[in-house]
Amino acid sequence: MSDTAPNQPPADPTTHPPPEIGHVRWFNPAKRTALIERADGSTIFVPSFGLADPQADLLAGQPVTFSARENARGLYASAVRPTGDAPHAGVDTEPVVAQIAAALAETTAFAIAQIRRIVATLGPDGAQAVVAEAQRIEAAGGMLIPDGSRRRTLGGVFFALVRAQLTPAQRLVVFPLRPQWQKAKPQRPRSDTPAPVLPSPAPPITWADRLPLLAALQSTSGKATSVKVTLIGRPDQVDTQPQFTLLTMTHSGPLPSLPKGIPIPATFPPTTYAVYIGKKQWAAVAAALANPEDVLIVEGAQLYDAEAQLVTVFATKTTTKLLQQGNRQPKPPEA
Repeated sequence: MSDTAPNQPPADPTTHPPPEIGHVRWFNPAKRTALIERADGSTIFVPSFGLADPQADLLAGQPVTFSARENARGLYASAVRPTGDAPHAGVDTEPVVAQIAAALAETTAFAIAQIRRIVATLGPDGAQAVVAEAQRIEAAGGMLIPDGSRRRTLGGVFFALVRAQLTPAQRLVVFPLRPQWQKAKPQRPRSDTPAPVLPSPAPPITWADRLPLLAALQSTSGKATSVKVTLIGRPDQVDTQPQFTLLTMTHSGPLPSLPKGIPIPATFPPTTYAVYIGKKQWAAVAAALANPEDVLIVEGAQLYDAEAQLVTVFATKTTTKLLQQGNRQPKPPEA
């Protein structure tokens, strides 16, 4: 956008558009003009008369409120007021924003604008630390959305982690509400017929209620053709035999986010798994597990070993978090 902008206030000063929240992209102290990034990622020009305080200077990255107005020369920002200090003033954070957007595979203008606000609020180091945590969670199995119906994307995990550590005031700046445009609903003709009385919802099933439900099903149980389980963690000790490696891992919770309405126990009893891993599969991960920051990821079939009173897992696929991340890196072009 060029520096040219409306040089006069609108003809009708009685209109008062609702205030918006944005961040300063740049400020020209000589001309007293600026450019503001709006919540949706677009930009709007600030003429010299658009500053609420004509003598105040703005800083790049500084959060502001403003009102969008329009006159014969076009759209511009008016009543621009800073709402906080400019974090990391003088630091070019655009390379960090671009790096984070690429790591999260976020390409929309709205998402990139949110990343830019996050970097301005948490700082480059703080934002990159959240990216690393999101990647760790993704490698360990990901994060479900609140209703448990699906996993979040890597970007969704990042934004959820950021939202959890911000103050309420910071959330309003970093995650402004998107404008919702709704079509007017047609007016329904009024009727004198009373509305039907809906039945009260059934009380939720508790964990203690499961036993009679299971008893009614066990006499006619269906047949599962295959069973698959995934274990993620680090073993303390391993027993390496000539043809396989045996290890144990105990899981004591917490449970992941589950769909609403499913009964769950008040406490999660620990469950120990005995894992049998083939010789070649263990050889592929043994060196990687020497790194204390790495974790083992095992997929396999399970059964309950009644004599040992353990859940047994026969590994069909074995890898580690760092090995998975290394396989995702793009290969360098051949010379």
